[in-house]
Amino acid sequence: MSVSQLTKTVALNPAFLEEIKDSNLELWAVLGCVRETCDRGENRVLLLRDLVQTLNQLRDLVALQFALEESYGFVEISTWTSPDLMMSIDHVRSQHIGLYLRISELAECAEEMQYRGAGVNHISGLVARILVFELQLMDHERAERALIKSWRSESQLR
Repeated sequence: MSVSQLTKTVALNPAFLEEIKDSNLELWAVLGCVRETCDRGENRVLLLRDLVQTLNQLRDLVALQFALEESYGFVEISTWTSPDLMMSIDHVRSQHIGLYLRISELAECAEEMQYRGAGVNHISGLVARILVFELQLMDHERAERALIKSWRSESQLR
């Protein structure tokens, strides 16, 4: 059984976090473009050119999304909250930096492959890494949505 305790910690601002998620339609559109680009079986040089462009857009949009979430979706408060929920919030929030670093690395890798010209032979490996990132980002988003629901449920009990 989990006992609530008064803690000063990072907590959710579910209304803002949900609004941030629902209002950044460009992020999800660009993520869809990245997926479509990865699924194309066209000329590898053209594919790589398009990946460089869409990955750079995605990196910038992920940075904006996470900055807004960090500023408005997670706040430091003193509250009665279950330790399990606090650990979940900390865990999900800490994923931001890792996800941002992964998308940055993928964008840089695509640029390097494009500018060296030799990378087109290794594009399938890059595409596979991009698809893994997409799954990780979607898992992260599901976890944040689950936290919003958990926070609201626990708030009703207080």
